[in-house]
Amino acid sequence: MTKKLAIALAVVFASAAWAQKSPSGNTGFDGLDKNRDGYLSKEEVAGDKEMEKRFAKFDSNKDGRWTLDDYIKAHKDNDARITADTAITTKVKSALLLEKGIPSTAISVETYEGRVQLSGFVDKADIKDKAGKVAAGVSGVKAVENKLAVK
Repeated sequence: MTKKLAIALAVVFASAAWAQKSPSGNTGFDGLDKNRDGYLSKEEVAGDKEMEKRFAKFDSNKDGRWTLDDYIKAHKDNDARITADTAITTKVKSALLLEKGIPSTAISVETYEGRVQLSGFVDKADIKDKAGKVAAGVSGVKAVENKLAVK
């Protein structure tokens, strides 16, 4: 009887914990709100590089803390950056693939805020240069860091 009661209580407590919602309704926001005041300070978002970078821009009333709305806007801004960078990476990879003489499968492409980094190995310096020029010619590319190594 005691074992059955213990199991029943465990199920009830587990269900109650699962059913509880976060105070703001946004678990990401609530996970960062360490002092549970319903706002995020710059120190509270410091562990998330992208959110910390956007703190001043999205502190709507410039009081040094974010509301849930500020947090959501900053996340949407970062999501838009990720989407744009992914599109640029795809366009650069496609352009390299279409360009004759460039071993596109040997070239890695990474993009952050429109800045493209090429890495990998190519056989000749002129191929490295050509790959850099192709990448630079893609719409949305702000800069190219050509780290291709000639082997």
